[in-house]
Amino acid sequence: MAILIRENEISKVFTFKDAYEALREAFLLLDNKMAINTERVRTSFSGATLTYQAGAEQGYLGFKTYLKGNFISMLFNSSGELLLITEADRLSQIRTGALSVLASDYIKSDYSTVGVIGLGKQGLAQIEAFYELKKGITIIGYSRTKERIEKASKILNSEGISIKIADSYKSILASSDVITSITSSKDPFIKLDYIKKGTHLNLMGSNIPERVEAYPEVIKAASFIAVEDIDQVLKEAGDIILAKKMGMLDENKLIPFSSIISGKSKPKNENITIFKSTGIGLEDVAVMKRLYEKSKEMKIGIEIEVKGTWYRG
Repeated sequence: MAILIRENEISKVFTFKDAYEALREAFLLLDNKMAINTERVRTSFSGATLTYQAGAEQGYLGFKTYLKGNFISMLFNSSGELLLITEADRLSQIRTGALSVLASDYIKSDYSTVGVIGLGKQGLAQIEAFYELKKGITIIGYSRTKERIEKASKILNSEGISIKIADSYKSILASSDVITSITSSKDPFIKLDYIKKGTHLNLMGSNIPERVEAYPEVIKAASFIAVEDIDQVLKEAGDIILAKKMGMLDENKLIPFSSIISGKSKPKNENITIFKSTGIGLEDVAVMKRLYEKSKEMKIGIEIEVKGTWYRG
């Protein structure tokens, strides 16, 4: 029997800590060739794009698919049994928030101030993740519109989360040890002159070539750029693609994030450091696996029988 989990049940079962631990384990497995990520596939037609991303680890295989903000994920075991069907918008938010904290911990390590640029639902999840997993740090938020700031503040206050609001993205870049940018910007706005030496950047917003957050000069100046999947980032990340077109990308600086988690890569943090995330299917499988195990323990979700085989009696 498969388990069906609805959006409103996700937060009852799954925490940012769960996602953090699941992601760390997945990248360790990936580094040891005990997990795999599959290149993302996009199908576009009539102004709509269906996205599919998959991966596998420890006898579990799965995928997430989404179209116009509708996220659905499915998890199977290696025998082909469907284990989990879940609505996955909130799950993706928790995954992505925990991923930024994981990257910051392993790359920057010691930090006391985090700036979050972009206060949409993904930006709010970033703030929630740092608040839950890094007690006592200062969190600063920024959005271009007053309406977005007011809405975000109302939601965060209802959750008991208090943050500072920056008056500009320049000030947030200049004052934070860690910056997480998670916007849909089509034009770069993060300039090297705005960033203090030693800052770590989580560039989370671009996973299509048309979106760019950081200027090529930032990419060029970075001590290294950690990425989930080198091939995927070279095809999808607008920041990296633009820097390469401008002759400002040293591909030797692209380091698999899995090797940083395993400790095999220990790059020096001499200038600024970057984690350029595009989001990969393995991350979705990792959090689905943990969600499935917890839902079984806590008896949350609806058991349904789904079989993909035709049988004539």
